[in-house]
Amino acid sequence: MKRSVILLLLIVSVALLVSCLKDNGKSEMSDNSDSTNENMMTIFGTVCSADEALELSRKTDTVVFERQGCTSGNEVWDSFYQTVMSGFPATVLCAHYYILDKEHMSEELYEEEKDQYPKLFFYLVEYDGKEYSVKVRESNVEALDYQETFQYLLHFTGDAPSSTALYSTYDNYVLVDDPTATMEGIWAGLVSSQFGAGYKHCTVYQNYIGWTRG
Repeated sequence: MKRSVILLLLIVSVALLVSCLKDNGKSEMSDNSDSTNENMMTIFGTVCSADEALELSRKTDTVVFERQGCTSGNEVWDSFYQTVMSGFPATVLCAHYYILDKEHMSEELYEEEKDQYPKLFFYLVEYDGKEYSVKVRESNVEALDYQETFQYLLHFTGDAPSSTALYSTYDNYVLVDDPTATMEGIWAGLVSSQFGAGYKHCTVYQNYIGWTRG
């Protein structure tokens, strides 16, 4: 009888210990997530030059995009994508850095726009378990440049759209409301002169493979 009681107490103790460990693990994960989201919000709200924002983004868990595609934080993006594809809420901060391509533009246009570059735009992408929201802000301006909600995050890969492209294949993630949207349809809408052509969308991740020149 005593052995049975002792054995039962041991089983209960082990069960309570396991439960406590699980709860502590969940609490630590939640604390880490809250800390990460707070850091992202701080970075997103920082007003600074494009070069300062680029340096800040490279030092943190920000997904950075430059001329040749994703240059930092790719594993952060992969973790975000896996989480949202599993149906769980998640947030990711992306930084898109732009410079003028003097080699592939007219001298007149270059002289006209050179003082406006470089530019960096922060993209704060949040998924609440049901829909995606994206906020875009240029690093040196406090006000938002763009804000929208979307139903889907689609992943597109394929060959470059033309023989003059500086890369051979692309790897894009695009927010859309139409789950049947295609990258070709999105591109067609961008170059169309018809009002409302194409899909409502926001490209949040762009990577290029096989950079050929430039």
